[in-house]
Amino acid sequence: MMRSSKIDAIELSPQLPEQFVIAMAGHVDHGKTALIHALTGIMTARSFEQDCGMTQNLGFAHFTGSQGQQIGVIDVPGHERYIRNMVAGLWSIELVVLVVAANEGWMPMTQAHLEVAKAMGERSIIICITKKDLVNDEQLLALEEELLERVMDCCDEVAEVICVSSVTGENIEQLKQLISQQLSLITHSKALSVNPDCQRAKALSYQDRKAHLYVDRSFSVTGIGTVVTGSLVGGSLAVGSHLTLMPKGLKVKVRSLQVYHQSVDKVAAVSRVAVGIKGVNYKALSRGDCLVVEPQMHSGTSEIVVRLNTLPPKLKNCQVEVAIGSWHGVGQLIKISHTQLVRVKLNSQVCCHFAQPIAFIQHGGSKLIASGRCVWLSEIERWQRRNLYTLLNALPESIEDPHQVQIQLELEGYIVRHDELDLPPQFEYINLGEFVVLRSWYQQIEMSILSLLNQPSAALSSAELASQLRVNVTVLAEVIQQLKQQDKIHLSYNCWLAGSGSSEDDLCQESQSLLSQIRASERDGYILEKQAKADVKKRLKNLARLKYVTQLEDNIYYDLALYSRLVEDILIGHKKNDRLSMSDIKLRSKLSRKYAIPLANKMERDGWVRRDENDRIVLKSLPS
Repeated sequence: MMRSSKIDAIELSPQLPEQFVIAMAGHVDHGKTALIHALTGIMTARSFEQDCGMTQNLGFAHFTGSQGQQIGVIDVPGHERYIRNMVAGLWSIELVVLVVAANEGWMPMTQAHLEVAKAMGERSIIICITKKDLVNDEQLLALEEELLERVMDCCDEVAEVICVSSVTGENIEQLKQLISQQLSLITHSKALSVNPDCQRAKALSYQDRKAHLYVDRSFSVTGIGTVVTGSLVGGSLAVGSHLTLMPKGLKVKVRSLQVYHQSVDKVAAVSRVAVGIKGVNYKALSRGDCLVVEPQMHSGTSEIVVRLNTLPPKLKNCQVEVAIGSWHGVGQLIKISHTQLVRVKLNSQVCCHFAQPIAFIQHGGSKLIASGRCVWLSEIERWQRRNLYTLLNALPESIEDPHQVQIQLELEGYIVRHDELDLPPQFEYINLGEFVVLRSWYQQIEMSILSLLNQPSAALSSAELASQLRVNVTVLAEVIQQLKQQDKIHLSYNCWLAGSGSSEDDLCQESQSLLSQIRASERDGYILEKQAKADVKKRLKNLARLKYVTQLEDNIYYDLALYSRLVEDILIGHKKNDRLSMSDIKLRSKLSRKYAIPLANKMERDGWVRRDENDRIVLKSLPS
């Protein structure tokens, strides 16, 4: 599914021009901020940054492209000590203008910025040589060739090159045109990548559900309240939209939208947006929080599995700094042997989605250690790890949303159904309640349940079955219900038994509650009060008819299994015609006379004994 395109921007928000976000990257003091000022007329450096001559945090500007696009520009810090801020600025952009000063050439942070840009996803590159007025044409030509080779070595891309001067204004307009042309090419290539089999409306709906914005700033504005800024990707937002702030899980509502100081009712990706939100104080927000349209499309997690783009030769289990979107934190990196995978345990929760780019930075340093994409977004049971790692390591080089569905199906056998679920065609499926399950998995689980319950004296609760089969209890309940409807199992005393029979879960909630009360009463029995309502009497009668309870006397009810057990306790060791005194019955049943006499009378009605004055004569012995 494409993330943003000319077609999407027009259809999602026809009143707005196409929206794009680009970044100016490069070594410190190579002229990025001056170049942005020349392009846009906006000074992104704050006063204290101008005083020290160094950008320290992200700066933002915008201009109108030669083809009418609205283009947001992110000025990222060039000094190595601000590498974390730089990474936060590159996650959402579609094009990187790599700025290299003509009088200094390629520098360490030029390389670092290019590597980070590549780590955060596939980005188009324009090489912009600034300060051309400080060198001669021969030097410029030599530098162009060197820069092209370096970018090719790092990104396998033949980049466009342009030489400008922010001081004289030479080629600034040509740079604007080049940026506009490159963004149009990106738009065109994404439009061509749309799946022709998808209905357009469905594609747009799915894309809107993926809309999200990582927060890079939050503050309060009089008359509006909490405002956050960030880059919107994946879809569109409108005033009145209900969003979720991840990973906190807070529900918020969009009160206002502003794009480049213009108030709008709706905005389409990819664009820089200021969002006024209702439902949370700005002090509760921090960089890296994420506003999402559909929480199910994203995960709040503290453990992820990442497939690295390349495997560093000396990568070790270590503590690293982790960059996801505008979020930055610390995590423990754990190598998975014989794979290109690492498991990362984060020190706090982060919002992320499948196939999202991620970068690892040396803890306390400025070196990019590795990069990759998130391929699993939750903790994984130890017994599942080997299978999961095998599946993840076999993923193709280019991974997309359908691969997440395939991995979950192959690992667990089922997935929750939703309207836009794209099922891999190579499998056979069964719809099971809210789940889609593999037919082969369903057949295997069904056989396993019957095998367990067909063991001698087997009686297992749903939780016990789920534990033994290592299956989610909710999806297992759906399989169990199918087996029950086929009269292969039934529920008794909250345990499943093999074979047909009445199942307690078929009782109404009130009857189940009443049955629980009777069982909890044990030998004290359930006493039916004279003023009991007619519906209670009706339920008791029905429970007796279904053989869940038995009536000792008019107002005393016992659980049927308890009654059967008491009969066994009384008759065990006795033969036909043996005599039982009431003292024997009281002793063996551990009942007071209040309940022992009604019990003896019930046994008489059921043909176990007959009365002879104060004693009882055994009419039939227990089966041996």
